[in-house]
Amino acid sequence: MEQKQLTLWRPKGFFQWLLTGFSMVLTLLIAMITYAIFNTTNILSVVGFLGTLALYTPWFLLILTFFIIVLLILASWKKAKIAQFISIPLLLINVFLIIEPIIEMENYAKKENVQVSLYSHFFNKTEISSTFIKDIVYGKTTDGVELKLDMWPANEKFKNTRTPAIIKVHGGGWVEGSKASAPYWNQWLSELGFTVFDIEYRMPPQAGWKDEVADVKSAIGWVVEHADTYKIDPKKINLMGDSAGGNLAMLAAYSMGDTTLPPSTDVPSVPINTVINFYGPSDMTKFYQNNPSPGYVQNVMKEYIRGTPSQFPDRYQKLSPVNYIGEHTPPTIMFLGTSDSLVPTEQAIILDRELSKNNVSHEIYYLPKAEHVYDGVLGSLNTQITYEKLKVFLQKYNK
Repeated sequence: MEQKQLTLWRPKGFFQWLLTGFSMVLTLLIAMITYAIFNTTNILSVVGFLGTLALYTPWFLLILTFFIIVLLILASWKKAKIAQFISIPLLLINVFLIIEPIIEMENYAKKENVQVSLYSHFFNKTEISSTFIKDIVYGKTTDGVELKLDMWPANEKFKNTRTPAIIKVHGGGWVEGSKASAPYWNQWLSELGFTVFDIEYRMPPQAGWKDEVADVKSAIGWVVEHADTYKIDPKKINLMGDSAGGNLAMLAAYSMGDTTLPPSTDVPSVPINTVINFYGPSDMTKFYQNNPSPGYVQNVMKEYIRGTPSQFPDRYQKLSPVNYIGEHTPPTIMFLGTSDSLVPTEQAIILDRELSKNNVSHEIYYLPKAEHVYDGVLGSLNTQITYEKLKVFLQKYNK
C-alpha cells in the first residue's frame, strides 16, 4: 500500500519532473525572501538582495504570485502531485508577504495621521517636467577643481517673493553618486516653493577626509552670497541629504563655524534653518562597528576616512554629527526604514538621544518595512508618508 502511495506521488515524465524541480526552486526562493523581509540582512548576500528587491519593488511579489498560480495550474493539469502540493502553501505565503507589509505601512500612516493611496503604491508615475540650470560653478579648490551645482527655481507662482532655499547633498557611501540622482525630489520641493541647489562634492581618491563636508559648507556660503541673484531668503537655508549625503548635511549644519572643519573656499559661516536627513548615520564609530552589511559599509568608510576607527579614532569622532549637537543646533527631521540593510535604527536612536538631551526640536520617523533608498519608489506608501511629514516640517520652519 505504501509503495503504491509513493508511486502515485513520484514524478513521471519530463514535465512532471520539470514542474517538481521548479516548485523546489520557488520554495527556496520564497524561504529566502520571507527571512529577509522579517530579518534585516547583509545587502551583499543573495538573501539580502532578494529581500531588498521584494521590499523595494512592489510589483516583484505580484509577479512571483503569478508564476506560482501558473505552476499550480500546470501541476494540476499534468498531475504533478508534489508540485501541486507545494504550490498551495507557497501561494498563501506569497500573498501574506504582499499584504503584511502593506497593512503595517497603512497602520503607521494612520498612527501618524497621514492619508495614503494604495493605488499610487503600485501605479505611481512621476515625470520630470521642471526646467533647471545645470552645472553652475560654486567654487574652485586650491588645486583647481571646479565645484558645481544644479539650480532648480521655485515654482513660477512664487516669483514675486524671496523663497527659502534647500541645499541638497547626494548619497553614495561618500565614494560615488551624483547630483543627478534624485531629480523628483528637486521637482517636488520647487513646486512647494523652495529654490533647490543640488550640489556635487569631491570624493575619493581626489578628496581628503575633510574635503566632502568642506565642499558642502562652501556651497552653503556661495548660495547665501548669491541670495539676491536667485531671489532667496538668506535666513532660510535648509540642508537636505540622503544616506552619506544625510550624514554630510547634518555634519555641515551642526559643525558650522568650527574652525577645524572649514569650508574649502573663502565663504562666510551660515546659520542653518533646518536639516533633513534621509537614513544618514549620525555616529561614525558606532556605524562602522555595527551595521547589517559590514562588507560594504566598512569598505566605503575606510576609503572615505582612509582607515578604521582604531587607526584614526579622532577622524571618526570629527566626522560624527552627534559630537557637535548643542543648544544652537537647527531643527532636524530624520527618516529611516526599519528594514534598512545599511543603516541600523541605532543611528536614529543615538541622534534622537543627543537632540533630546540638548532640547533641539526634532522629528524622527521609523518607516516600517522600508529599505535603504526606499523613497526611490516614488508612490510607495512609505514615500507618501515621507512627503506629507516633510511638507508639514518645512512649512512650519519656513513661514
